[in-house]
Amino acid sequence: MTIIRRHFLKLQFCLVVMAVILGIYYPKICEQIRSINLGKKNTDNGNLSAGNNSDLLLTKEQLNEFNGVGGQPIYLGLLGRVYDVTRDEKYYGPGCNYHFLAGRDASVAFITADFKNYVEDEADNVLALKSPAILSLINWEKHYKSDYIYKGKLIGRFYDESGHPTKYEKKFRAMAEEAEFDKYNKQKLRDKYPDCNIKWSMEKGSHVWCSGSSGGKQRNWIGYPRKLYELDNENFRCACVKKENLDTKEVVIKPYDNCESKSQECYYNVN
Repeated sequence: MTIIRRHFLKLQFCLVVMAVILGIYYPKICEQIRSINLGKKNTDNGNLSAGNNSDLLLTKEQLNEFNGVGGQPIYLGLLGRVYDVTRDEKYYGPGCNYHFLAGRDASVAFITADFKNYVEDEADNVLALKSPAILSLINWEKHYKSDYIYKGKLIGRFYDESGHPTKYEKKFRAMAEEAEFDKYNKQKLRDKYPDCNIKWSMEKGSHVWCSGSSGGKQRNWIGYPRKLYELDNENFRCACVKKENLDTKEVVIKPYDNCESKSQECYYNVN
């Protein structure tokens, strides 16, 4: 009887331990089962399948199901990548400010802020955007990568049915690199030709002048106000130019009308 009692106590102990373990890991087990089922899910529009590194590959129709309606998770697409934003349902849920972005890739709307008009074929067509807008999208991408759960890729403009980057995606990334390089060069020019101080008054019009800290750049020289035209830009900004750079060919600079060549301040009226 003693032996039987010992075996019974051991069995009870083992059952208690198993119950504790299951209690701790039950949510994780359920999540794993849910992920497996999600990866195998079939819809009328294709397979919600897993690509390389367990990335989910979704069609546009499948992504649209994850829009928060009826308690569904909320996914959004950005540059062909899908993120789970369910935890911020107060922003992306039905009736909320950014619900327009839920269940779709509306990358262009991140730039235009047009949350009313959705044209499917143009919503993620970002190649027509200019360099600053492309860099803004890259910053949005960094935000979602760092703050939300990455789920997978959207089959379409950026990724093919195997999850591989398309020519469109590669072209966008090349444009993003070019935009970064362009931004770097513009910053170098701004360091070399810093902005003027600018003030406007009804009596005297626009007043521009250079100082040792104009443009927010502390330096040991002052310079002379000039109109500086950047490449592919008809507009100009007022830049402070060193004496030795007044004849530069690096950028297009022009003097202000009715202003002495070596004056460190100028006045002008905008017609």
